[in-house]
Amino acid sequence: MSWIRVGSVHEVRPGRAMCVSFEGREIALFNVDGTLYAVDDECPHEEGGSLSRGSVEDGSVWCPLHGARFALATGKTLEPPEAEPMGPPVDRGVRTYPIVAVGEEVYLVME
Repeated sequence: MSWIRVGSVHEVRPGRAMCVSFEGREIALFNVDGTLYAVDDECPHEEGGSLSRGSVEDGSVWCPLHGARFALATGKTLEPPEAEPMGPPVDRGVRTYPIVAVGEEVYLVME
């Protein structure tokens, strides 16, 4: 298991999101009322749907392109894209990553 520093607590402010790059992948970091979350930044529905640019509500994030909604804690798809039935690939959700703050530093925990 390794810890990868991805920023500081000041960079991931409450109510905000940011995108970091790690080993060729984009990961969205969120701070919801002081709780940190990390998920793959790209919506599985369509390339270019950066979740770090989406709207956060009730512990979930809405894809800014087509409105799919994902739980930040689990990555589970809560709603499919607007006007579409739930189905592949969006029904698989997004990958989540363990994230911790130690002092002022924020780390992804990679297994």
